[in-house]
Amino acid sequence: MRILFVPWSQPTHYMPMVPLAWALRAAGHDVRVAGQPHVAEAVKRSGLTIATVGRDYDFEPEYQKINDEMARYQREHPDDGVNVAGPRDVPFEVLKPALEAKFAPFVKTATAMADDLVPLARVWRPDLVVGNPLALAAPLVAEVAGVPFVTHLTGPAVERQLGLFPGSGAPPEIWADGIRSLYERYGVEVRAEYAAAIVDPCPASMQFDGIPNRMPIRFVPYNGSGDMPDWLLEPTPRRRICLTWGTTTTQLTGTEGFLVPQILKSLSALDVEIVTTVTGAELEMLGEAPDNVRVVERLPLHLLLPTCAAIVHQSGSGTTLTAAALGLPQVLVAGTLEQLDTAAHFAETGAGVALNGNTTATEEIIAAVSSILAGNEVTAAAARLRAEIDAQPSPLDVARSLEELAS
Repeated sequence: MRILFVPWSQPTHYMPMVPLAWALRAAGHDVRVAGQPHVAEAVKRSGLTIATVGRDYDFEPEYQKINDEMARYQREHPDDGVNVAGPRDVPFEVLKPALEAKFAPFVKTATAMADDLVPLARVWRPDLVVGNPLALAAPLVAEVAGVPFVTHLTGPAVERQLGLFPGSGAPPEIWADGIRSLYERYGVEVRAEYAAAIVDPCPASMQFDGIPNRMPIRFVPYNGSGDMPDWLLEPTPRRRICLTWGTTTTQLTGTEGFLVPQILKSLSALDVEIVTTVTGAELEMLGEAPDNVRVVERLPLHLLLPTCAAIVHQSGSGTTLTAAALGLPQVLVAGTLEQLDTAAHFAETGAGVALNGNTTATEEIIAAVSSILAGNEVTAAAARLRAEIDAQPSPLDVARSLEELAS
């Protein structure tokens, strides 16, 4: 079979798809990834083939502006949440202009990708299309090719709960005009759902209810390629804590939400070894690190976390599920809508502590870390969550199910 993967235009949305793509490739299928330039390097580092599409539009400036606005609102109104859909009692026709503006990066990305994806599909003729929920051109290309479409989630399905994303249950009448016009231009029927299956790496205990055609898959940690440093093999006299802020959070939400320097300063008072993983830009913002802090750049978490006793992070779904799959107690310090939802669902498992980064003082973060290091309940809950993840069908099992679906 020929299988086309279409991720959203960020590496962190591509990485959860990699284990399934590997399984399909190992089963003898021809697997290709079609994505914008932002994901091209991540695809090549994963050992798969990239067809770069949508070069004519860079989503990042507009997307970052929207994230900046939401993050600023969240900091100013920390107890309100971020209601993307707007107040419930405001008529939709009044909200529509604001929603159109917020969806502009997704509309323009889908349009730019479709112009390249449709010709690619007509020539290469895939038997199956697997797409991220935010890649709005993915269902379209599957319809044009006349093949089944499969959605691949990255974590708790926030996009379905918002009720706004095309192809994720949103009624066609509230779609952004540009997406509806794009689908109609290619002769694709506009409807609420397209997926014959929704592949879900998020354990049920952390997931929203009511996902149609849900196909669970075991989350296999993959955080990119990298070298394993020798010091990871050496015994450490003190317990090791990982502190990370993800790979794209600072880039998308700005420096105001980068809490790592403050957290590091407070954590360093504990009798632990701290390893903080940062990107190059974040390294400049750290300042001088305390003596018990090791700073590393872009060390894949799946290499580091097995040596740690706990992790503190910004509640990105990839980081959360990686630590959960490795049975690690977690302290989540969330700031954005998606992060707050992930943190809330994770906290229900008992495997860690969820904090609102917009209202939490560093003293509360230290207290949370100290509590999970001192107690056994969180460790036991983290072990149960790991067992739940391990019990899910493997990527190979899901690959076989997709073979049957495509046939």
